[in-house]
Amino acid sequence: MQREPIAIIGLGELGGKLARRLLQAGYALVVLDRDRKKARALESLGPVATVVDLAQLQERASVLLSCLPSEKAVEEIALALDRSGLVFFDLSLIRPSTARRLNGVLKARGIAYVEGPLVRRETKSDAFVQLLSGEPGTIERIRTLAGRLAERVYVVGPVGAASRLALAASVLRLLHLIAAAEVMTVVAADGGEFQTMCALAQELGASPAELAHWQRLCLVADEPCTPLRIAAKDAALMRALAEELGLDLPLLRRADELFRAALAEGFAERDAAAVICALERETGVRLGSARAGR
Repeated sequence: MQREPIAIIGLGELGGKLARRLLQAGYALVVLDRDRKKARALESLGPVATVVDLAQLQERASVLLSCLPSEKAVEEIALALDRSGLVFFDLSLIRPSTARRLNGVLKARGIAYVEGPLVRRETKSDAFVQLLSGEPGTIERIRTLAGRLAERVYVVGPVGAASRLALAASVLRLLHLIAAAEVMTVVAADGGEFQTMCALAQELGASPAELAHWQRLCLVADEPCTPLRIAAKDAALMRALAEELGLDLPLLRRADELFRAALAEGFAERDAAAVICALERETGVRLGSARAGR
């Protein structure tokens, strides 16, 4: 039995990768992206139809999968949808409050909403865990599709729960990264060596995740595990959520400000560990020549 095509909007780094996974799994796709070249690049991999606007996209499939770079972009697309019976399956990471608001608007239009943010597994840039929130019946409808997108899929509750957990997981990693960078700044200022500290952390039984943070700070890879622009977006979203809830949290403020500074220095496409470069400029402490790509 032939599967119904899946509509996809957003063929950036992650969206393009997921589109290729679906083509390899035998799905036909209807795609929309501002960059037509990205859509054409998929055509040699399987059945791909390219459309020119959102109206065409939502008419060609009953499930619309979105993978967009910002909360604003998600809102613009979601609020423009008007096809009753459509499932809007959003993989972007937004605030829980935004997800709940969009769910209310879409539900009034007869459109089902499922949030399914993807969390990258530590040290594996191509491996994901997906968190799903929405109405049980709608989640059941897209469950097989979700299984093609991620290695593990978890249903975590009503709309808002998936965004909350995914944002927390992402920002917790970023806070660990910044904490490691600040500790290393103190060590370097006192004449210590980066590699020696990394070796000691390993000897003392640091977890694989902790060691990954040290290694990322040491290398600041040109091929990012998580691009700094994505880390900066997540840090800003978490700070905005905290403020929305009336919480004044200094660690979240610090993360947001440091990632904004790194963005301003032009490190958007580098690994999130490039935040260390902003810290060097702020403190005047150089962390040595061990890091590549500076």
